[in-house]
Amino acid sequence: MRPYNAGMRGIAMLIDLHMHTTASDGEYPVATVIEMAHARGITTLAITDHDTTDAITEAQALAAPLGMTVIAGIELSAETEEDGDVHMLGYYVDVHDSAFQARLKDFRTNRYHRGRAMVEKLHTLGVNIPWEAVEQAADGAPITRPHIAKALVQGGYVSTMQAAFDTYLDDDAPAYVARQRMSPEEAIDLIHSAGGVAVVAHAGLIKRYAPVIERLIPYGLNGVEVNHPKNSATVQAWLQAIATQHKLIVTGGSDFHRPESDGTITLGQYPAPVGVIEALQASRKFS
Repeated sequence: MRPYNAGMRGIAMLIDLHMHTTASDGEYPVATVIEMAHARGITTLAITDHDTTDAITEAQALAAPLGMTVIAGIELSAETEEDGDVHMLGYYVDVHDSAFQARLKDFRTNRYHRGRAMVEKLHTLGVNIPWEAVEQAADGAPITRPHIAKALVQGGYVSTMQAAFDTYLDDDAPAYVARQRMSPEEAIDLIHSAGGVAVVAHAGLIKRYAPVIERLIPYGLNGVEVNHPKNSATVQAWLQAIATQHKLIVTGGSDFHRPESDGTITLGQYPAPVGVIEALQASRKFS
């Protein structure tokens, strides 16, 4: 585990609504993420692991004595055939909703079988990483491509995780296996069914973000993540304008997984705007 700089304690109040732990594909366990967020002066945050809420209860218990608030969040791995990934953030989801958790469990099971299939493809290519190495990289989290990439690096087949994706794991690479597909509309429905608020994540990573978001607004989309490291100034300006036009909630977050290559910690550097918590709470879905 790489060290981090715990400076910046005592800076102005910050809200970061997008970060990951080892419950999905983050590098740090939840206790470390909370410690780091506290050191950065973050007082309200959302844990938004991919397709799981397993870290939420622990995060809330650890944050409360520090005077921090943890919103129950999730990032659903939605996609479309035309535009690829259209990830959907859910806020204030009910982590105890049995139907919601059953659907997430189904997704995790699919990830497991997909991971096994990708490792089998790697074996046919002469890349004989053991499945146990992937499970060790995941450390109990749902199996994702970064875990396979980490096993490839540790096995000496590639020098970096990016090289693992470029050579073997990207969508057009030889070991790729398609995952179970959830449409953005299905993701919105699932978040709403658990009492949550649905927000499009990092639009700058969506191939045709404008038509996708315009399609989702009448379907019930609640908000857009404007402040994000992968959103250019042009994307941010468009998102801000569409949010104003359709009264969408504007959010922001660092999407923290691990330190940058130079060791920089981005937690708190892409904050959500003032008033976002009140707006999210007002949009919660109650049955």
